[in-house]
Amino acid sequence: MLKVLFVCILSCLIIYVGQLVWRKGKTTFIAGYGKMFTPKNEKQLAKGFGIIIMLFGLESIIFPILSLFFDGLGVYYGFLVVLNFFTLFGLMIKDQVQREA
Repeated sequence: MLKVLFVCILSCLIIYVGQLVWRKGKTTFIAGYGKMFTPKNEKQLAKGFGIIIMLFGLESIIFPILSLFFDGLGVYYGFLVVLNFFTLFGLMIKDQVQREA
């Protein structure tokens, strides 16, 4: 039970970081920023990243609580984590492909 509480507190921190990314509109934390990757629309990319980070935090709160009642949810949580990763990667690709306004 103490582990679940710790994970929930950590997940709240992740949600807070997602809100900061969304509000500030900065994506300088991305690896290779300015060298390999320069966003074309940083505000829009940061909004998308912030939403995905907040969703990850929400998933990280829900799944440990549900795992107290149901067994075998780790596979579904792992699937959602991989889906979040590919969504972030897709947002980066979409930013690079979109036309300049």
